[in-house]
Amino acid sequence: MVVGFVYSGALSSPRVAAVAENIAELNKKTKGYKKLFFLDSHERDSQEFSSFPQHCMKGTEEAELISELKTEYSDGPETFYVKKNSTNGFMSKGFQEWLKKYEDDVDNYIITGCVTDICVLQFALSLKAYFNENNKNKRLIVPVNAVETYDGGTHDGYLMNLFGLYNMQTSGIEIVEKIN
Repeated sequence: MVVGFVYSGALSSPRVAAVAENIAELNKKTKGYKKLFFLDSHERDSQEFSSFPQHCMKGTEEAELISELKTEYSDGPETFYVKKNSTNGFMSKGFQEWLKKYEDDVDNYIITGCVTDICVLQFALSLKAYFNENNKNKRLIVPVNAVETYDGGTHDGYLMNLFGLYNMQTSGIEIVEKIN
């Protein structure tokens, strides 16, 4: 949930902005748990720009975590920030280091954010496949009220959000309405 997908920039969307408060509330409820925030952070020559408009350039406001998540609930030794240069945070060096260090300590993963049918989907499927490959029983949960995608051109946000959720569910990822 970076500024460039929520409030300003080529890929920002009111649909995504609409779930920001739900994610902020979940962030408060999970104080004291390990948290990991992915931050899109691209160089000018990012290969991702061959598929998507330029967005979230390293060092710009677009690449920053939204203010609703910059709170006391996001600070502390259990909070990690990982910059990513692709749609799939699983591939980032920072996440791989985090996973190597903490995978034995974490059994439940709550996945939130944007874009449901691209970033969230790719990360969730990769994480699920990793745990399956390594025969690890981990629970991956995606709350519907804390993920969203964008509208734009031929990208129908409503349809693509459903597609992403359906694809994750058929792959063994739990889809729940919300986390209480």
